Amino acid sequence: MSRTVIVFLEDCILAAAGREGKYPGLTRVERIRLQGQGDSFERWQQALGGLSAEWKAEPVHLVFPVNLCSARVLKLPYGRGRQLADMASREVADSFRNEIADYSVVFSDQNDGVEICAGGAGEEQLARFEEICVAAGLTVSGMTVPMEGYIRVLRQLDSYWNDTAIYLFFDEGSMTSVLCQNGHYLYSGRSRLFSEPGTLDFGTEIVRSISGILQFYTSEKRDIPITDVYYAGCPDGDFEVSLEGIEALNLRAKPLEPDRRIDMPAGERAADWIHCIGAMINGGRGEKQINLYRENKKNAGKAEKAMGIWGHFVLPAVVLAICLVPVIVVAVWNLRVSGEIKKKQEWIAAPEVQEQYGQALALERRLAEIAVGIREVRLTTENLSVYPELTTDVLHRIENVGGNGISCKVTGYDASTGVLTFRASSREVIDVPVYILKLQSSGLFHTVDYTGYDFENDWYTLDLSCTMEGKNVQEVDEE
Repeated sequence: MSRTVIVFLEDCILAAAGREGKYPGLTRVERIRLQGQGDSFERWQQALGGLSAEWKAEPVHLVFPVNLCSARVLKLPYGRGRQLADMASREVADSFRNEIADYSVVFSDQNDGVEICAGGAGEEQLARFEEICVAAGLTVSGMTVPMEGYIRVLRQLDSYWNDTAIYLFFDEGSMTSVLCQNGHYLYSGRSRLFSEPGTLDFGTEIVRSISGILQFYTSEKRDIPITDVYYAGCPDGDFEVSLEGIEALNLRAKPLEPDRRIDMPAGERAADWIHCIGAMINGGRGEKQINLYRENKKNAGKAEKAMGIWGHFVLPAVVLAICLVPVIVVAVWNLRVSGEIKKKQEWIAAPEVQEQYGQALALERRLAEIAVGIREVRLTTENLSVYPELTTDVLHRIENVGGNGISCKVTGYDASTGVLTFRASSREVIDVPVYILKLQSSGLFHTVDYTGYDFENDWYTLDLSCTMEGKNVQEVDEE
């Protein structure tokens, strides 16, 4: 079955078409560099406009840039069919609370359980990608994240199943690191690279990132050592400045070469088109794949259906209200002309009765206010017992994670979800992988994500979005 893939990178777009499958065959590829500066979506749209008509002949599958999506590999108990789908859906919903998310199965074994690659992106981001594609005359059929493709490519390598290795995927100014052991995903992270490729500083940044992964692996106390580093997306001449540092860590560095059964157009290397190849690897019709476009449309359809059902009740409700008006008028008129009612009204209007009635109403209002206050206190107590806690002690612990060289400033906290956003700043270049690993191992957070890295006025600034670790229901019951 044929497939056309569009990959969005920070400095260009990649287009590939051909036969999807376990070992895909690419028949046509094209790389278009982005022009100018400014809004990335406007530059991507301009690049899409440069595609020839043959790229628009069939729907396209989009691969998002790593900085505009998120991905995690999650471990689940073994399951199949509906049982697995239910478990995976719950886990994905819990991990991607504010994003449209989907998953694919990357490993399944009765003894070792199931591993799924889950990816997510904001609804606004999905809409903008679809918008620029439609403006360029493209029809979108699917959307995914780079991590799914990376793992699909790695699963075809002998080293993935037999060794403990670090895989580096370069994308111009960033590098995604994936640590795997004997067919199992262990860790991944993304590092922003600030140095010019091929310079000594560039090599130092790569080695520092690898060193951070080694520290993480050592903390896991695993017996099997990491032996190799594989890299893709970086020319050998640029990467060689890091070889000495990597060898000093007792590791071997090698270029990553995809499976030779993958067909490429004449003169093209598969290693240069891994983003496209990963999106075209498919084990069969029954294999679950990430498709954020489908999930977004599904959610929109549910909302429209709910509105449609409500619309069926609006007209009958309006008609009923109109019919009730004359009935109510007649009833009121009858009450007013009724002599018995008039006598009762005169009794009620008596000063002594009115005084007692007023006292009763005041007492009733007071009791209602007390009851509401009790319910609010009880509800607040219950909520606080399970929501993540953000205290001065927690803020000090967050600051202490980075040491004296890093200062932190909280920019937002959503108590309903436990999402804490803060900004870490330092005059020295922040060792992002090490800092992220320290935050993850601090016990404060359920998940740690960062959205950008800036340098301004001699300060390096890293924006983070973390979901705090709260008390679970069992702990609350024990209290």
